[in-house]
Amino acid sequence: MEKLIEECREQETDMDIQIRIGNLQEGVELAKQAEAEGFEVIISRGGTAKMISEAVRIPVIDVHVSGYDMLRVLTLANDFPRKKAIVGFPAITGGAKAIIDLLDIPIDMFTIHDEDETEDLLHRLKQEGYELIMGDVVTFETASRLGLIGILIQSGRESLFDAFKEARTVARWLSAGRQEIERYKAVLQVAAEDIVVVSGQGEVVYEQWQHFSPRLAGAIGLDKDAFLLDRPGKEIVHVSDPEGQPVKVIKTPIEVGGSQGLVCEFIRQPVHPSASDKVEVDRSPAPLIIHQSESMNTCLAMVERSLSYDGFVLIGGRGTGKKMLARYIHDRKFSGEGLFASVKAPDLKEVCPESIDAEIKTLYICDFDRLEDRLEEAHLRNIEALRSRGLVLIFAMTEEQPVGENRIYDDGIIRIHIPALSERKEDLRELVTSCLLHFTQTLGTSAIRMTEKGFRLLADYNWPGNVSELRALLQEAVMLEKGYVIGHELIEQLLGRKDGEGGVSSRLLKGTLAQIEKRIIEKVLEEEGFNQTKAAKRLQINRSTLWRKLKE
Repeated sequence: MEKLIEECREQETDMDIQIRIGNLQEGVELAKQAEAEGFEVIISRGGTAKMISEAVRIPVIDVHVSGYDMLRVLTLANDFPRKKAIVGFPAITGGAKAIIDLLDIPIDMFTIHDEDETEDLLHRLKQEGYELIMGDVVTFETASRLGLIGILIQSGRESLFDAFKEARTVARWLSAGRQEIERYKAVLQVAAEDIVVVSGQGEVVYEQWQHFSPRLAGAIGLDKDAFLLDRPGKEIVHVSDPEGQPVKVIKTPIEVGGSQGLVCEFIRQPVHPSASDKVEVDRSPAPLIIHQSESMNTCLAMVERSLSYDGFVLIGGRGTGKKMLARYIHDRKFSGEGLFASVKAPDLKEVCPESIDAEIKTLYICDFDRLEDRLEEAHLRNIEALRSRGLVLIFAMTEEQPVGENRIYDDGIIRIHIPALSERKEDLRELVTSCLLHFTQTLGTSAIRMTEKGFRLLADYNWPGNVSELRALLQEAVMLEKGYVIGHELIEQLLGRKDGEGGVSSRLLKGTLAQIEKRIIEKVLEEEGFNQTKAAKRLQINRSTLWRKLKE
């Protein structure tokens, strides 16, 4: 809701409205921080508003969900072709039922009376084939963690203005003192980007984080007497954050109104990169693979038949979703247990197999075909060492390489081809809907559907950049579209710009002969879906020459 709140607050010129983002307990901590800073009223919604009202001494205004807000969410979900449901407390499901019955929208309803019911219910719904879940924050976060698509039922513009009006009325009658401001002024005297204020009893009374997670405070024991000082002056200590990275803490005693306290400033310390830094752990939720098309169903069927293998080669053009499919393979093999990590192929020889976290079960090696003939003995040695550790290795290539004695193919490695977007147009509608859902939730954009003519324009385009190109175009579209429906005119404009870039332009012909030649090769490579074999054949040169010219 951040974007919507920012737009609404511009019309409230007589109110100082600050926006901070946090759900449930995280929201409570932010509210406590706001109270410490001297804010007069807090505006929140749902379960977070209820928890905040019990934790602070200043008024809390609850932003309600109106019938219009519910209608907007149901309209967004109506275009989703798979099983969907609303899960929530009676306040949500009761209001939604009237709209669903009136408009005859095919959405199932499940009412809960306690937050603890949510996880078991969503587990059951997932087993029954539901894929889209609408509800409050707890429902949304639980659905996302379980690999379901979640839609947060959010309050709209009208509800926000009602809350602003109520907050203005409450603030007009406030006469409470400003005792906490003194503590805030003391904090500013030793201002830092990441700070915690600890009371004389060892309680965290204020915290401000920009570069660290709030859990860093608990990780180093700031709520215990160990960090309290009896002597004046600053003290510097060195600790580690939850990830084991070094942090310098500057502790400064303060006194406010006769009460003793301690200000702790956190500063990240530089570390020298090691081989293990080349490996990046991905902790994102399990991906939803869209597969209405025959080509994508064939790809997933190949995955299901190959889950007993410990080595995979994923072959597909740029933007086809190789990393997403690799993550899908990991989750299917290990049922969500263990970690999924990735490394760039050129960095593979610098990775020390013994230094890799024991929790990592799958290692995704991207751009493996970029090594070409430079596959060194160090790469092969590390590949064998990683396999001997029991890791599942997934190699990503934009095209299939010939089998040779220095290549990775053997009987224990299975090859899986990922279709280009042009080969799976049946998935286009669901891909678009999925992207709109994602951008609505993450960017706060308004667009929730696209016209049929807009869909047809997308279907007629060849998509050389595949799903990544589609996603980039849709992100631009939702940022430009101020209404709820993306029209064909905007899609036509964005696609037309691509067509304008496709011909021989003055930009293409600028520079030296070598620069012009390289730009032409790159353009042909893009048009051929980054398939080097096809590009070389079209240019009537061999692949080695193509690779050499690209590297020059």
